[in-house]
Amino acid sequence: MTAGEPAAEVGDGGLAERYEQLRRRAMDGAPEGYRLGLAVLQREGMAAWIQAWKELPGVGGQPRPVPAATTPDAVVAVLASMALACAGAR
Repeated sequence: MTAGEPAAEVGDGGLAERYEQLRRRAMDGAPEGYRLGLAVLQREGMAAWIQAWKELPGVGGQPRPVPAATTPDAVVAVLASMALACAGAR
């Protein structure tokens, strides 16, 4: 373990990695923090967040990967194609 690296308990069921994923998403301002329980952590605290993960059925020992946020270019392309489709229908 190095400085700044969190200490993980043995047998934590992947909670340390889930928390680190959530922390990275929140620090980056990524919108998918809600998938990792950001609202629970903010409203009810760490103990409630841990309990919520433990009660989640089918989670297993490894955290699920969270897909990267959609790039702004992709959003613009979709909106442009929708606008062009509507313009062509007239």
